[in-house]
Amino acid sequence: MEIDKLKIILESLLFVSEAPLTVKRATALVKDATAEEIQQAFAVLLEEINQMDRSFQLVQIADGFQLVTRPEYHRWAKELYKIISKTRLSKASMEALAIIAYKQPVTRAEIEAIRGVDVTNMIQSLLEKRMIRILGRAETAGRPLLYATTNEFLIHFGLKDLSDMPKVSEIQELAGDKPSPEFLKEMEGELRRRESKLGLAPAPEDETAVTDPSPIPSQDSVEEKAP
Repeated sequence: MEIDKLKIILESLLFVSEAPLTVKRATALVKDATAEEIQQAFAVLLEEINQMDRSFQLVQIADGFQLVTRPEYHRWAKELYKIISKTRLSKASMEALAIIAYKQPVTRAEIEAIRGVDVTNMIQSLLEKRMIRILGRAETAGRPLLYATTNEFLIHFGLKDLSDMPKVSEIQELAGDKPSPEFLKEMEGELRRRESKLGLAPAPEDETAVTDPSPIPSQDSVEEKAP
């Protein structure tokens, strides 16, 4: 298929897609084009759209492409859509998520050893928001659950993949063998800055203010679902 025609087709799909559009998904939808042609068209679109002086830009997120509002126009977009809600994260949840993001796969006990407090409610909340997932069980005594981040995490923070996160080595001097409060603050800050770039307002301190209205399963019920 001619690349100019393919670009227009992909652009129309990007405008209506609520999630990042992957090459695989686009290939399934545009049956007259090969994956290589679609990848090439995306590359051209990425360059062309981002050189335009418009309110939106094309970004690579979670192995796909998505049209998003440029940061300088977030204030007006937020007024229209009143971005709040289920995916908003409290400070406590953000700290737990930062630890999981940098240390994954990680157990609840390991997270608690770093934070110094019980993280059961935070883990349940992050599971409900699909920010993290149960990866399996550790080969240690009691075989505790292992947690890792999800594609929803990548999308929420505008990351192409996990390699797009700041390297731990860049802030490792704050951590040492046992991460300090300063390390926690730095990890949380990196995630907060990425969240801010996507126009999400700071979340309230109260964990209950950001949990879903549906009941959160107990830790026992979550563990029953693990492999």
